[in-house]
Amino acid sequence: MNIPSIENCDFQGKTVLLRVDFNVPIKNGKVHDNTRILRTLPTIQHLINASAKVIIISHLGHPKTKDSSLSLRNIVETLSQLLKKEVKFIDTCIGQRVQRAINAMSRGDVMLLENLRFYKGEEQNDLNFAKQLASLADIYVNDAFSCSHRAHASISCITKFLPSYAGFCLQNELKHLEKVILFDAKPITAIVGGAKISTKIKMLIKLAEKVNYLILGGAITNNFLLFNGVSVGKSFFQNNVNDLLRDVVETANKNNCKIIMPEDVLVAVNSDYSTGILRKTESILDNDVILDIGPQTLSTISSVIASSKTLLWNGPIGVFEYSAFANGTIGVMKVVSSLTRKGKLISVVGGGDSLSAINAAGLTDKDFTYVSTGGGAFLNWLSDDEMPGVAALRLALD
Repeated sequence: MNIPSIENCDFQGKTVLLRVDFNVPIKNGKVHDNTRILRTLPTIQHLINASAKVIIISHLGHPKTKDSSLSLRNIVETLSQLLKKEVKFIDTCIGQRVQRAINAMSRGDVMLLENLRFYKGEEQNDLNFAKQLASLADIYVNDAFSCSHRAHASISCITKFLPSYAGFCLQNELKHLEKVILFDAKPITAIVGGAKISTKIKMLIKLAEKVNYLILGGAITNNFLLFNGVSVGKSFFQNNVNDLLRDVVETANKNNCKIIMPEDVLVAVNSDYSTGILRKTESILDNDVILDIGPQTLSTISSVIASSKTLLWNGPIGVFEYSAFANGTIGVMKVVSSLTRKGKLISVVGGGDSLSAINAAGLTDKDFTYVSTGGGAFLNWLSDDEMPGVAALRLALD
């Protein structure tokens, strides 16, 4: 991987600025899914054991202002329970108040700072904001693979000012994904769901070059149905993307990759999400909204997966948040996990929504070969794009 590892650094008595991804679902002020937090514990514990002062920074959501519902204060109770240790919190992330609080810490203490995105400098990759963050610590550690595709101040700019290392979560993500990207165990199937085709086009083209089967799910399927002359009623789709779709289809045809699209779907009518109505894809009506695949499509997908050796999955197949439209995503999840447990399938699943879908199916990350915490980062990696956070660590090594 050629990035500096925390295993090769002496943290004794140092103050460490640890960038993690605690962008987790919060409901009524409580953490609803702690998967991303759990993944950072080995790194945090390593730093605690090394008698470092551990200063944790993260973002949460997409705040327009300092919104209390997106405060990282909501994370403190869960993190303290998981570490079995009090985690201090301060409601800012730069300035003299933070520095005084750090000075008052003992070795092995942990402090969580406020949401980085409450400050415009974070997403603007502002040099001065990165310098202010860096002034708080002696060493920087990036353990946020799922954010490392972003050129943000706390990800790619901060490494200019501090000795910088990769945490265990980031290293594990890269190690597993590098193995998969070799595309050795064939046949290979990829499932790509989600809403916007434009954000996934590079990955779709890359996958169409490499995989044997490309299964489309979620709202991006609607664009492919329209491209093939099939009505999608009132379902969500993007305009002006036919050239992108044509590139995917032509790439797939050139590389003998079969694109799998729904034969039947479940639709909602008149915004009634309590009941799904089954339609053949060629029989969708004007008021229909496609929200899941039907049983015939589920059967076809299951057969394709059963014939495969490797599966890559990013994004849910349907709107699984509504019980009436969860059967497709959960059904496929169970097929994949069953084949994985039997040793018949290498399965790699990525994306925040996918983590939630795994939980909704009553499964855990142990039911798959590897579950990535990254959504956009997972897409970025599969698209062969250099990730700014990883590139910054490589430069730090030089």
